[in-house]
Amino acid sequence: MRRHLYVRPARAGDGETFLEWSMTNPHNGFDPDVAKYPSTITWVVYDKFGPLAMMPMQCPIMMESIATRPGASKLEIAEAMKELTQQFVTQAHARGAGEIYFLGTDDGTDKMASNQIFEPLPYKVYRLKIKDLETL
Repeated sequence: MRRHLYVRPARAGDGETFLEWSMTNPHNGFDPDVAKYPSTITWVVYDKFGPLAMMPMQCPIMMESIATRPGASKLEIAEAMKELTQQFVTQAHARGAGEIYFLGTDDGTDKMASNQIFEPLPYKVYRLKIKDLETL
């Protein structure tokens, strides 16, 4: 017989358990700051025995692919990226987002990002497009 699993937002009493479980799992890339971001909600999967798993859902700012004017110089593009990054920082503050992500696909912009305030992450990135769920 399958057991029933349910999902609810974390409650005040779940914090210690979440921290303990996160610290004992060496493979989850736990960052304690994420749970503190104003836009983060931690979700709890539970059954009749209590919590089974917990996962924060944060709402970072995702910088998407840039479109530049044909013929723009590298300096002009770098200046535009600087201005856009500053705008996204302002938006992160306004929305309570604790992180900004930039997915590099071009050596020039990758170099700009790593020479500035971005840090490379040691993770693979996976994407789920909600619209594709209807065609599976």
